[in-house]
Amino acid sequence: MQYNTAMNDETLSLRISKGEREALRARASAEGVSQGSLVRRALKAYGVTAVEPEAKTGYDVIKRFLGRSRGGSKDLSTNPKHMAGYGR
Repeated sequence: MQYNTAMNDETLSLRISKGEREALRARASAEGVSQGSLVRRALKAYGVTAVEPEAKTGYDVIKRFLGRSRGGSKDLSTNPKHMAGYGR
């Protein structure tokens, strides 16, 4: 499993014994992975998983603004200024 760091990652600090630290280093070295990767894998095996945010479409981003315009004509075709030159 490869882990890609992203801008929204956070750092977790915790206290572990020297024995745990040496065991973590040894296991990570034996498997050829980083200590952080090994800890993330252990968290996942323990059932602690991140909830990935849903991918948003452009529509999802702007939909709260749709229909919020105030003032002006709801139909630009009712204003002759907006129809000037149409169809030429």
